[in-house]
Amino acid sequence: MPFEDVLEKIIEETDASEEDIQEEVDEKMEEFEGLVSEEGAIHLVAKEYGVQVEGEGDKELKLDNVVPDMRKVNIKARVLSILDMNTFERDDEEEDGKVQNLVLGDDTGTIRVTLWDEQTQIAEKIEEDDPIHITGAYTVEDDQGNAEIRLGDESQVAMADEEDVPEVESSSSNGSMSEVTIGEVASENSQFRVNGMLVAMYPSNPFYQVDPETGDTVREDDDGNLVTDDGKEVEEPDHRLAISGVLDDGTGTVRCVFFGDQARKVLGIDEETEKEGDQDAVEEAADEVLGKELEAEGRTRYNDYFDQIELMINSVEEVSIEEKMEQLLDIMEA
Repeated sequence: MPFEDVLEKIIEETDASEEDIQEEVDEKMEEFEGLVSEEGAIHLVAKEYGVQVEGEGDKELKLDNVVPDMRKVNIKARVLSILDMNTFERDDEEEDGKVQNLVLGDDTGTIRVTLWDEQTQIAEKIEEDDPIHITGAYTVEDDQGNAEIRLGDESQVAMADEEDVPEVESSSSNGSMSEVTIGEVASENSQFRVNGMLVAMYPSNPFYQVDPETGDTVREDDDGNLVTDDGKEVEEPDHRLAISGVLDDGTGTVRCVFFGDQARKVLGIDEETEKEGDQDAVEEAADEVLGKELEAEGRTRYNDYFDQIELMINSVEEVSIEEKMEQLLDIMEA
């Protein structure tokens, strides 16, 4: 549901004014340091007011309109990839849990679907490039701030008609990696490799909490309990890094968001420090890494809060300045 429609619905069902709601949306965007869009933020605000904003019946959404914390999500998309199933041990249960991911795509973007336990049987009945129709699903926020589709008790998955789901070009799914200067990073939902100097890091509120068993995001509910979006109570959550920085290569700058492994690699801290949520260690490391030369790969998205394209990093390596100079000399001599 678009921002304006959600805003109107909250005003209709509560005593809140438009100014109050907008202020709360801005606060949410500040809280997540730009990792959530304005549309995503107002969905979070609506949820806190107890306003259901996704009861739209049979309306189908394009994937670029799917954001975290939505309910009754209906989509038609192509299966782009079926990842391997993983198992994990559950406390006080003899049977292992199962989890498997699908990547779906349409002509506007891609999204991950996570299947749990008996839901993994769905993956056995479909193949890549199959058109499928999902109804009654819901979304959560993954560890990179993107929407992830989950299936509830009332969700249904069926094959869709071929003509209802256009073929998805590879550039709209996993896409090809383009090595460019930072000044050339301009399009959304594209994959780029860039080289640049790390000129800024933003270590304020660098952690979010996750369930150690599943990696699901954990938040505090109205009763002060720490729960996942599925309602599972988590007594001792782990911390996970999500930290932003800026790369500069002389042609321009780009805001980059580093998560988990990539954030630890850039900061030079270990996994235990991350799990403990050591804020002081992160702030100290953030100061020390400024000036590093990095080669970073990731997918772009538009950040409404900062009104700019940013790069969601999935791979990063430090570049030796000496090696870079030698490469430039070799090119010049050739």
